[in-house]
Amino acid sequence: MEKRTIILSKRHNEVKVAVLEDNELVEYYAEREDLNNIVGYIFKGRISAIRRELQGIFVDIGGDIDGFLPLSDYHFARKGKEPKVGEEVIVQITKEPYGTKGPRLTMVITIPGRYMVLMPYVQSVGVSKKIEDKRERRRLQSLSRRILPRGMGAIIRTSATGVEQTKLKKEMLTLLKEWRDVQKKFESERAPALLKSEEQLEIKITRDLYIPEFSEIHVDSKDSYNRIIHYLKEKNIPYKGKVFFYKGERHIFENFGVLKSLDKIYRRKVWLKNGGYIVIDQTEAMHVIDVNSGKYSGKKNQEQMIFETNLLAAKEIARQLRLRDIGGIIVIDFIDMTDERNREKLLKRFGEYLKSDRTKVEVIDITGLGLVEVTRERIRRSVSLMFIEPCPVCSGKGTIFSKPYLLSLLESYIEKNRDELVGQSVTCFVHPILLEYIEEKGKERISSSMHGRRIHMKFEPDPSLPYEKIKIVRVFKDRVVEEDL
Repeated sequence: MEKRTIILSKRHNEVKVAVLEDNELVEYYAEREDLNNIVGYIFKGRISAIRRELQGIFVDIGGDIDGFLPLSDYHFARKGKEPKVGEEVIVQITKEPYGTKGPRLTMVITIPGRYMVLMPYVQSVGVSKKIEDKRERRRLQSLSRRILPRGMGAIIRTSATGVEQTKLKKEMLTLLKEWRDVQKKFESERAPALLKSEEQLEIKITRDLYIPEFSEIHVDSKDSYNRIIHYLKEKNIPYKGKVFFYKGERHIFENFGVLKSLDKIYRRKVWLKNGGYIVIDQTEAMHVIDVNSGKYSGKKNQEQMIFETNLLAAKEIARQLRLRDIGGIIVIDFIDMTDERNREKLLKRFGEYLKSDRTKVEVIDITGLGLVEVTRERIRRSVSLMFIEPCPVCSGKGTIFSKPYLLSLLESYIEKNRDELVGQSVTCFVHPILLEYIEEKGKERISSSMHGRRIHMKFEPDPSLPYEKIKIVRVFKDRVVEEDL
């Protein structure tokens, strides 16, 4: 397993997490009040409509749009009974609302822990495919069957490798108590009602990604640091020399080189190391990724050059799917190859690169024209939505940087240049729409970024500037410096 570094930053009730593997950014998460991730939440809902032609049920869980529950899920949980309008049900969110669609729901409830995921309505025991040792798989499966209550099942996670029965049983009892609490609330609450929320992002990331032998965590918030340490102590998981409280002056993301990588998340074109590049486009129905040889001509024969470029592209595409959290149908147009063996090698290597993805991914066979169809489960909003929003000028046909992202960009600029800005007069010229957002949401955050230093900063509206541009004019003595963000 690659060395994993988890970088966590918490500012102004906004938590951002960057995951690096071998010092390369592979995953990014952010949670803030206006983009709350509700996947995993359990609700008491009420059936509002039954649509047999869609093989589904609509359930009111208190949101703007009713959730969609597959009819098969209902039949599985209720042992073949038929649903009724007005009936109250326990449901869990498996996918966030997307566009005009409400959240996707299930009645096959899961209660996640560090070593296992308890499944109250499923009797089977599954073991993570990433545990490849057959003896260990059999041990964990046998052990789990002994400790699980009759009629319940579980999924055994990769982190359970080598864990003894005592630890597994202790966690199972904790998860069982959580499930009993959900059942009690179901009996006492009026629908629609929230019965159980997911853990905070810091704990979810620690629970799902931290493996002491391969991981370390760096945190810039004392509150988050203490919460993580408390969780690890409670679970009796080694953490000394693995979890660090960051006290540096620079933003933690800048210190670990994350900001440069984040800057590329929204970009349409991604360059490869050999001068080739990939282009990522989104339509209403799917994502389309095109592979190009670009500047790379290669000293070897043309077929070998194309094969090498396709291999680099396959690795980068696997990373970008995780990093941008792209879901749904993805069509990849690799450069055409005439050698059938090269096509087979490419598909095999692409499958290997995708193994690191924690989200379910399926790859369809490559065609003679180099087209590969991939389906990747869509669970939450694509991370790019944290950075871009529809352009108001072209009626949403294009995208621009989002206002929250631009505010974060300005914060990073101030934190990076704090010492240099002391004693200077700084004027930020921005479009009036962005200025309105900064005045409503950003004053406290910007003041906090200055940390009491003598920096005189003011904002001026400039309608001639593009929506996503920030122009900074700094005056110190007789010297004037202009910069664009």
